[in-house]
Amino acid sequence: MIAGPVASVTSIARVHAFEDAAAKHPGIRIVGTCVGDYVREVARDAVAGWLAANEGPDGCLAANDVMALGAVDALRAARRKAAVVGVNAVPEAIAAIKSGEMLATADFNAMRMAALATECAVRHLRGEAVPERIELPVEIVDRSNCHLWDLPFEQRPIPTLQETLA
Repeated sequence: MIAGPVASVTSIARVHAFEDAAAKHPGIRIVGTCVGDYVREVARDAVAGWLAANEGPDGCLAANDVMALGAVDALRAARRKAAVVGVNAVPEAIAAIKSGEMLATADFNAMRMAALATECAVRHLRGEAVPERIELPVEIVDRSNCHLWDLPFEQRPIPTLQETLA
């Protein structure tokens, strides 16, 4: 497992989620953790060091796609294979999924969150009602559906608040 910065709220939550999911599935265990600081080269070097000292792994969970791509780099350099997953559905991860270098990513859509927050702020300033809470679904992206994310960020659709709440 590759964690982001030790004090990062998103990394802490994602690492806990990985650990919780592994605990619910007999036969799956986390055999090592390294810190990739949400930087590809840092993650690559951390995974390379882990690979040099250990056998396996069968899979690599990364708290973001940039670190997952660093794991792909390290695995390729070590001539080893593992199922690699990340978070964020960045364009380069989508390409890695299409090529078979990554298994999946989770679309934790920061652009959609920012757009909706901005729309809510504008509505609030206009005196319009805004929901107290908005929950966005997280979507798993793999080879079966990656074509839906195979666009640069600026070309990806961003639903409005009304579309999101529908």
